[in-house]
This record gives sequence, C-alpha cells and structure tokens, in this order.
Amino acid sequence: MADSKSLKFKTHSILDDYEVKWNQNLGCGVSGPVRPCKKKATGEQFALKCLVDRPRARTEVNLHLKCSSHENIVMIHDVYANEVQFPKEPAPRARLLVVMELMDGGELFDRISKQKHFTEKQAAHYTRQICRAIERCHSLNVAHRDIKPENLLLKDNSPIALVKLSDFGFAKIDDGNLMTPHFTPYYVAPQVLEAEKRQNYKPGASCLLSRHASPSPYTYDKGCDLWSLGVIIYILLCGYPPFYSEVPNKQITKSMRRRIMGGQYEFPKDDWKGVSEAAKDLVKHLLVVDASKRLNIDQVINHPWLREAPDNILQSPAVMLDRANMEEMKMAHSEQLTVLRMPDQQVRLKPLQHVNNPIMKRRVQNTTN
Repeated sequence: MADSKSLKFKTHSILDDYEVKWNQNLGCGVSGPVRPCKKKATGEQFALKCLVDRPRARTEVNLHLKCSSHENIVMIHDVYANEVQFPKEPAPRARLLVVMELMDGGELFDRISKQKHFTEKQAAHYTRQICRAIERCHSLNVAHRDIKPENLLLKDNSPIALVKLSDFGFAKIDDGNLMTPHFTPYYVAPQVLEAEKRQNYKPGASCLLSRHASPSPYTYDKGCDLWSLGVIIYILLCGYPPFYSEVPNKQITKSMRRRIMGGQYEFPKDDWKGVSEAAKDLVKHLLVVDASKRLNIDQVINHPWLREAPDNILQSPAVMLDRANMEEMKMAHSEQLTVLRMPDQQVRLKPLQHVNNPIMKRRVQNTTN
C-alpha cells in the first residue's frame, strides 16, 4: 500500500508495471474513464483512472492522495504521467494514469436495492462510514463537493464490505473562498446554486438572486458536503430524493432551484410513517439553508440516530429497485457527468408523473393537490 504523503508521479511507462485492459470500462468519473488493470509483479487487480494532464487533474489527484490512507476513501496506489493516444485521437496526449484499489462491490445504492429487509440500523451503519470519509476530508480542510450515490462504492461483495468515497474531481481546499458552482442537481447545496447565480449575473438581466443579494462574488465552504449528506440520508430512508426536476429534458428547473434554495421539502406521511423521529431530526438539521446553522461533520457523527438507530424496516430498497424510475435516474446522473463538461447536452430524466412506482405516483399526487 502506497504512502499518500510520499507517493510521486512516475514518468516511465505504466505498461512496464501493469497490464491495462484499454477496451474495458469500469465506469466514468467526473474527469475521465476508469479501466481495469493488473500489476505484473503480483497479479493483483486494480482500477485505472485516465485523466488529461492539466492543472485541474493534478489538483484532483493531489487532493485524493491527501485524503487517502483512510479505510473509507478509495486508495491510490500509483500515479503515472505518460503520453497516451486513444483511438480517434490524432496524436498522443499527456495524461495522468491513476492506479486505484478495485471496488468489486459496486455502488452502495445498488447493494441496498437488492436487500429484502433493509433497516434504519443498517442505514445508520452505512451513514457512519460515509461520515468518516467526509470527516477525513474536512479534517484536512478539503471540500469534496460531489457527495452522491455514484461516488459511494463497496470494497467487495461481502455483507461487511466497507463503503468508500471516490472521485475527487470537484474537490478543492476550503480556503473560505469557494466560488465555482460544480454540482450534481439532486445533491447540490443552496450556497452552490447561489454561487452559480452570481457567476452568471449580467447587469440588466433578469436574475433570481436571493433577497438583499448583490451581484458581487459569493463564496461558500465545505458545509456544502453536509447538505449533500442530508440528501443521501433522505434517500436511504425512503428511496427517492427530497428535491427533483419535474420537467423532462431539464436536469434542474426554476422550481427545483427555488425549493432547494428555500429548503422546501417534505416527509410524505405514507412514505415516512415507519421512519423514526431521530432519523428525521438528523435530516432536518442537515437540509438547512443557512450553512452556519447546519450541523458540521463532528455533530453529525455524535447525533443520537447514528449511535442507536432502531431496527425499523424501510421501504427504500423497493423504491430504488423500481427499474422504470431508478435506472432513469442513474442514467441522468451518469449523463450529468458529461453535461458538466459539455453544457450543450441535456439530461433526459423521466418526469415523476410518468414513473410506474406507486410510492412515487402517490408522492406526485400529494405535491400537486
């Protein structure tokens, strides 16, 4: 296992040390594809992330290394700075080839969707691990800025597999002046949307700035990760997000923005009647618009629900398993990674009015009546 403090970028060819399956794809992070590879000396399997070598990619790798060496964060083993030419490219390009531990267990939410008796106690168990990963980042003053299900991976397929945080493509040192509006719509904090508005403000144009706001630079901090954590816990408990786009072909609508920035969400009675008040209390203290009043990660870890959650059986796996709903949502998330780099493309997310899941249909009826 490499020491994250001493690991240096290697300049000799990665092919001297690893066999890379360039034609296979394990997934696509926010900054580049991930491929399987094998270390020649040991036969051990790893995941290889390929990044175009530029300042932003170096920041991603360095911050991931900074936060690494923690059981709940995907480990980086080697980094190569090589010239690589992919098919259809006219010439080789400088790339960073990041060798990471292979996460055989897949995404956390996929595992949960297949569980028949998923309880609050199990949800709290997973949440504690996510919290430890965030705690590690925040203790080093790193804002991850992309806490979402796709970045929560399981080490293996065992029942006791560790949850690990991945993809530091949006991560940045929290110097008190975070301004760039990087986000995935379902999990974005109000402060990040506010930063986006300020960045897009044009004098004389119609701009939905917050009341009393001015078109001056707007900053936020690593508290944005805690809002995203609140959304994750909400989904763990009921199976669907508290904020969503109700219009096809739009990943985020004006209505969705208003609801996020106003902290307007509900605990629909029929869907939440089996969820403890302690769990709801934690969500309420995370989905707080005023970041200064939002729980920090240490307060979350010490919340009563994480210390002693009940064994109440949750309906969330049934909702997540609904193919007509969750697969469309996952597709939208995957496409959003591309949208963040190619703004002219649009995410096609099925409107909630058209989903087949009865729980979601009832929720839509409740919000439109």
